Amino acid sequence: MNLTIGLLIPLLGTTLGSACVFFMRNKMNAKIEKILLGFASGVMIAASVWSLLIPSIEMVEEKSIPSWLPASVGFMIGILFLLLLDHIIPHLHVNENSPEGPKSKLKKNTMMVLAVTLHNIPEGCG
Repeated sequence: MNLTIGLLIPLLGTTLGSACVFFMRNKMNAKIEKILLGFASGVMIAASVWSLLIPSIEMVEEKSIPSWLPASVGFMIGILFLLLLDHIIPHLHVNENSPEGPKSKLKKNTMMVLAVTLHNIPEGCG
């Protein structure tokens, strides 16, 4: 029962959050968009710190190496990995006409899917 509830809560939240797109189809006020993007980035930073960085530092505290070292190295490897993917995967950002990455003959829709996938890789690692 607890597992079902634990799965349904994020499902419901994601469904309701994505359903808001249908209510905001028309042009959104630029200030509201900036507020929402700032809130979303704050949530992602908080999730990264409390769910990934702090637990990794706590796991190493009893070892003979500095507790911040594995988290810092892992963080830097993750940054480099995403920069590499950003350069080798052709992708297209919203409201952009020219793709990023290597030249390719992929359709715009395919490059948009690749951009979303590239964006979601760090979120899936948590």
